[in-house]
Parts: sequence; C-alpha cells; structure tokens
Amino acid sequence: MSVKDVAHAAIDALPDTASLQDAADRIALLAALEKGRQAVREGRWKSQEEVEKLLPSWLEK
Repeated sequence: MSVKDVAHAAIDALPDTASLQDAADRIALLAALEKGRQAVREGRWKSQEEVEKLLPSWLEK
C-alpha cells in the first residue's frame, strides 16, 4: 500500500464530523508508527530491560 493509499484510508476511516486537525493527528500518528517500524527494521531499538536500566539516567537530566 502506498503512502497516499494509507493517508486516504486513514481519512476515510474518520467520522464525518472529524475536523482537519483530527485528520492531521491521525496521519501524524501513522507517520510516527512507521518511523518506529523502520527503526526496528534497522535494528535501532532497545528491549524493555535495557530501557528500564537506562530510564533513571534519562530522568536525572
């Protein structure tokens, strides 16, 4: 499915009362999810255990 097809499907799934902001939010969410999937495909991810170990140092900053 092309990016254009995904965007069309996302917009088509919105209720008739949806605003342009609702559509923009939905597409932004899909873009963020795809960015995350791409990172996983490239091996750029951390396990939950790794994140739990790193989290305290991230919160100190």
